[in-house]
Amino acid sequence: MTDSTLIPADSLKNQRQNLRHQRRLKGWQGVWRFVFLCGMTGGLIWTVSLPHWLIQAKSQIKILGNERLDQKQIHTMLDLTYPQLIWKLPIHQLREKLESQPPLETVYMTRQLFPVEVTITVKERQPVATATMGQQAGFIDDEGVWIPQSFYQDAKVKPSVQLKVLGLSSQSLTYWKSIYPLIVSSPVKITAIDWRDPSNLILHTALGKVHCGTYRDREQFLEQLQELSKLRQLSSQVAKERIIYIDLSQPDAPSVHLKDIPSK
Repeated sequence: MTDSTLIPADSLKNQRQNLRHQRRLKGWQGVWRFVFLCGMTGGLIWTVSLPHWLIQAKSQIKILGNERLDQKQIHTMLDLTYPQLIWKLPIHQLREKLESQPPLETVYMTRQLFPVEVTITVKERQPVATATMGQQAGFIDDEGVWIPQSFYQDAKVKPSVQLKVLGLSSQSLTYWKSIYPLIVSSPVKITAIDWRDPSNLILHTALGKVHCGTYRDREQFLEQLQELSKLRQLSSQVAKERIIYIDLSQPDAPSVHLKDIPSK
């Protein structure tokens, strides 16, 4: 056998040995990578599970923006159990839970790591009138959101409003957002709205009671208030005590119902 036939055989043997060595090296590299990743993952899990990352008490939840509601009330609405891992705190669900409460309009929540705490910034609804709905007393804001009185029983500041609404219903709530600006801007001051009879909306005004009939739409109500404005001088012509009510159920033909003057 000549040297020319031995050289390729040796070369093939060296190549096979090199390939086996490379495969073993790659195998060990894969094992070490796996061990390294497991160590990193375990270390990360251990790190984030440390007590330093726990919300352990209400004192770690800071509440800002509350004007009427006490912080204890908002904590009660939050209904959060402790301890809570700050990484797992369901911020979005908790925000939606608070925003579903009638006294709160908007809620913002942020997490902070150093120190570990959660900040809740709330914007409360502003009641514009007291209102009765069925047998319940409460308040209503300018958007037509009904707020039961129970939310303000333990409030640090009670709502102070002058306007009253009687006989509020789910249907009249849908009208409120459009008619409230008209009530506020009325030249004749309106102190109460009586909706207990759906067929006859009654306004308590500086001129006396005003019967508006069935509420149909904003345009008609605006027309009725415009006609009421034209009657502002009525009190200089007729004693207020004689006015039983002003009828604006037909705005184009208003009428005033008066008490009879007793004969001498």
